[in-house]
Amino acid sequence: MMRFFLTMMMIFCVSSLFAQKPLIDSTAYKAWPSLGWSKISKNGQYVFYTIEGVPVGSKTLIVQSTDGKWKKEFNEGLKDGSLRTLSDKYFFFINKNDSLGMLILGTSRIKYIPKISSCRLFETGDRDYIGYPSKSNSKTLLIRDLSSNKERSFTDVNSWNFNEDVLILYKSAQGNDQKQTINIADIITGKVSKIWEGYKPENLILDVKHRQLAFKAGDSIWHYKFDSANAVCISDRNSSGITAGLTLGYLESFSRDGKFILTSLNGKKEAIKPKNGVVEIWSYTDVQLQTEQEKATIDQRYVAVIDVDNHRLIRLQQQAGEDFQFSKSEDDITKVALVMNPLVVDRQNIWNTAIEYSWDLVTLKNGNRKRLNFLDGMESAILSPSAKYILYFDKQKQVYFSYEIATERLQNLTKGLNVSWTDINRDDMPDASSFGRGGLPPAWLKDDESVLVYDRYDIWKLDPSNKETPINLTNGYGKRNQIIFDYAFASDEVKIIAKNEKLYLTAFNKENKKNGFFLKQLDKAGDPELLHMAPYLYKTNSGYVPGGSDFSPIKATKSEMYVVRRMSSTDAPNYFSTKDFKNFTRLSDLQPQKKYNWYTTELHTWKSLDGRKLQGILYKPENFDPNKKYPVIFHYYERKSDGLNVFITPELLCNGCQINIPTYVSHGYLVFTPDIYYKIGDPMQGTYDAIISAASYLSTLPFVNDKKMGLQGCSYGGLQTNYLITHSDKFAAAVSSSGLSNMISAYGDIYPDEGSSMEVYFEPVGQARMGKSLWAIPESYIKSSPIFNIHMVKTPVLIMHTRKDGSAASYKDAQQFFTGLRRMGKKTWMLAYSEGDHGILGKEADDFSIRMLQFFDHYLKDKPAPLWMVDGVSAENRSWKAGLELDTKGRTPGPGLLIPSEQAKVDSLMTRKPITITLK
Repeated sequence: MMRFFLTMMMIFCVSSLFAQKPLIDSTAYKAWPSLGWSKISKNGQYVFYTIEGVPVGSKTLIVQSTDGKWKKEFNEGLKDGSLRTLSDKYFFFINKNDSLGMLILGTSRIKYIPKISSCRLFETGDRDYIGYPSKSNSKTLLIRDLSSNKERSFTDVNSWNFNEDVLILYKSAQGNDQKQTINIADIITGKVSKIWEGYKPENLILDVKHRQLAFKAGDSIWHYKFDSANAVCISDRNSSGITAGLTLGYLESFSRDGKFILTSLNGKKEAIKPKNGVVEIWSYTDVQLQTEQEKATIDQRYVAVIDVDNHRLIRLQQQAGEDFQFSKSEDDITKVALVMNPLVVDRQNIWNTAIEYSWDLVTLKNGNRKRLNFLDGMESAILSPSAKYILYFDKQKQVYFSYEIATERLQNLTKGLNVSWTDINRDDMPDASSFGRGGLPPAWLKDDESVLVYDRYDIWKLDPSNKETPINLTNGYGKRNQIIFDYAFASDEVKIIAKNEKLYLTAFNKENKKNGFFLKQLDKAGDPELLHMAPYLYKTNSGYVPGGSDFSPIKATKSEMYVVRRMSSTDAPNYFSTKDFKNFTRLSDLQPQKKYNWYTTELHTWKSLDGRKLQGILYKPENFDPNKKYPVIFHYYERKSDGLNVFITPELLCNGCQINIPTYVSHGYLVFTPDIYYKIGDPMQGTYDAIISAASYLSTLPFVNDKKMGLQGCSYGGLQTNYLITHSDKFAAAVSSSGLSNMISAYGDIYPDEGSSMEVYFEPVGQARMGKSLWAIPESYIKSSPIFNIHMVKTPVLIMHTRKDGSAASYKDAQQFFTGLRRMGKKTWMLAYSEGDHGILGKEADDFSIRMLQFFDHYLKDKPAPLWMVDGVSAENRSWKAGLELDTKGRTPGPGLLIPSEQAKVDSLMTRKPITITLK
């Protein structure tokens, strides 16, 4: 009996503890801290990062050792926007008193140099230097060797730059003359050599490997070879190749062999202004619609190079918008560029003869262009780092090809392989991506020996010369275990790796959503080595986790030390250090969610109406009571189950139009996010099968109130919401944000921001997933358009839309859906906002978040209705707070405007089934 009593007391105490936690609301949003960016020292022993909002409205900077044994915090006193950086021995910062602080890492000792408002750290060889102006004379530059603490001064310096062992000094001439000189200084000896004198030098680029630099001065480009007497002008406005109306643009870089400078020719194209009172002539042979021509870019930019030896400017880009690729190798000579000619309208090439993917190979030495006919129609091709090969993926044949530039040989690299190269995260949009998963650029072995590409799960090594058989680098381990492998440090940059390099791989299990790391030695066969897998999120490259959730590990440049960021649904994002991706040392411990009634996540699996196994996340409040009956809101957008371990930050709205799950769960709702798979040509059937089956599944759970189920979706999710309420009466309330209702009218609409046709949203495989034109499958467009079944709606619906929506969901469409619902006597409201685009921010987001919660609270929790739902708000009484007060008379939203005879007609319409057409 005593044990029972103690147990009940413990349950009571735990429940009381949860109940005492405040709910998440606007106060929490404003006070919510976040983890800032991080940087690791070269030796890997120290790291610094920021925490925003601790205390509220401020910023805390933390410097600590990666072994977790030493930490120093700066809560105030640092100058915003000033230097904050690490060397291997010091942390440098500028305080609000304009003093340079040098924290000796591992200690609490700080050395100050007063009256220093700016400072730069630079490293050369094994030495670290700092440069800063003298406190007695701002034009005297002091360079201090941090190892010896010796200081050298340079006088009359107007501005300066240090890059890769070269100190550049800009000096102003004396008196009224505004001339400047560019000087090169030797840090060791202090010798200063003047290399140029003139007006307004800018945009200096360095090539230390080939001992040269270049810069602009007005319309001229100057070049200097180290140890020569002076810089020489190699191009100006009179150079051949510069046509009228164009000027020299920004200097990007030297080529890898140092023989070319990559730059551009820039100009302005007058915007086409519609002429009032003059006829617009639209023709069926127009490559661009009249609206597209009006929206055409005003800025013109053409890629060009300057031959350093003969001072010749070569314009490579003939049309603005051509996509240029240069080789990326550190050692080999850049000789050619691969260019894709611009498409007037992306994806119209499936029917428009004037629009075609075409590719040229451009020789930098003379600008000669060679049309690569074998690439006609190909959407993606990649130039290898050493410019030996072109790699491309043929979507129709599902095969990788290589083209050897020197021999012009075309090789089928994956012929006969029984492998699906379709991104697993886009397998219901098989035409939407190429080069495997997520559009990541392949990694290459040095000298273009091999290239690494992705299939659905695993990584393959292909020989571009086609002499070696393709090797499944991860040995099929990914497919066998439902694990998706990615290169841990993958980015938009092409990666070049050594033969014997060990590859750290991120791994994401599609079944249980665990995330972690594996190790693969390139020169060893067999399975990759498991390092760490856990119910956290590090980096997934899933495409279905919220933006900003993934974090690429940061590596110290001189050691095997890494910083990772880890999160889970109940553990806020925090930094950890690791040497081996097996053992992790916690660096930060930010846990703001512990102050509030937070949420937990559960992964659920059930069968869709079409028999497919589906997954979804059930979000429960921290103080969940299994004996209660909870209302549930279904929230959906493509597939969300990969986000099982994502930490969702409390805010007004997610993505400017979606419910914030922590807020709703904290307020006593369950939220369920089911995955949805779509069939090309019949996408809304997949929506119906997934959501209705999910609702039926949740209805079997004892803690779910199946009479209080709601829907909320935004954008494509808004279209799905509109479809569901016109085909089911399972739901007690629905909120549709920025969604479509009429695919037929939308198909012929124009994107207001671009002036282009919205056809590309539907075909071949845009997000709408129709696959064919309206006239090829009109039945499908009718079936998937909610507006044709408005008469079947029984669910009260709140519509949110913006008047300036420039995406695939026009405000006009929302008006049509609302007026249709109103005409049929349905309970519906529309919140129209004037400032947002395809989402809202600021006051508009605040207003919508309040009204949406009031709407759901009334219909799913039986709370009093707000006055805006009961009485409406007239045009003259509009305000941000209009009608937010809750009704105190027990009133609820009443019937619509229909007279009895019209109501009877609508009722009779509801006895028949929704308008559907059997699809062949």
